[in-house]
Amino acid sequence: MSDIYDIYGEKYNKDSWQKFVDIHQELYDPIDPLLKTKMSQTTIPKDIQIVLLAKLGEYTFQWIERTIPALDHQTPLSYLQTEQGTNALRAAIMRMPN
Repeated sequence: MSDIYDIYGEKYNKDSWQKFVDIHQELYDPIDPLLKTKMSQTTIPKDIQIVLLAKLGEYTFQWIERTIPALDHQTPLSYLQTEQGTNALRAAIMRMPN
């Protein structure tokens, strides 16, 4: 992919990510079950689903298909094609403003 892909991949830390997911779980729990069901039908890993729905709500479905400047104008979905890319996306999501 790109240098940005590698930079985010190097920043990924499994323990930090899990703490981040745990924090967002509280925000995820009360989300509309229909949104959760719709999201569960995607190929997005569950941990990323939790964080994105907690942060972005229904906008998640648009966001994952958009080209994102911080992802070197790639889509978040394109990062999910490999484990390294998925971890790079996790690192990038942790850096998203609230």
